[in-house]
Amino acid sequence: DIFKKAINLASLAPSSCNRQSFYFYFSNKKKKSIEIAECAGGTPGWSESINSIIVIVGDLSAYPNERDRHLIYIDGSLSAMQLMLAFETLGCSTCAINWPDIEHREIRLKKILKLKEYERPIMMISVGYADENGKIPYSMKKKPEELIRNI
Repeated sequence: DIFKKAINLASLAPSSCNRQSFYFYFSNKKKKSIEIAECAGGTPGWSESINSIIVIVGDLSAYPNERDRHLIYIDGSLSAMQLMLAFETLGCSTCAINWPDIEHREIRLKKILKLKEYERPIMMISVGYADENGKIPYSMKKKPEELIRNI
């Protein structure tokens, strides 16, 4: 129920030409979630704690022109941010998992998810209820003046 509510909110994110060129592949089976998370790499020692995972997959068939192929990544990223905010408002925690775009990992994930030739993984998001005693690694955020480039 929470998943459907969050997806409903994520579906309101803007997308190029409103095509919504993405799908949310969802697993709440622990073994399958771990198998999927391990495709990304960078998750050893942590993937075992993942109970539920979402893979955002872009659909290249939504944009047949070569010049528009990058739009699945923009659309998928906008929906991912909206999805993460939606889960937060519904009392769940999320963690974005970087997708490395390494061919052998993509082939492995495509087999697990049974993706079609025109579908591309964009990113993963683990979702669940945070451990109240859990710790979060600290990463210093840049100050606005470090991010702004005046032209």
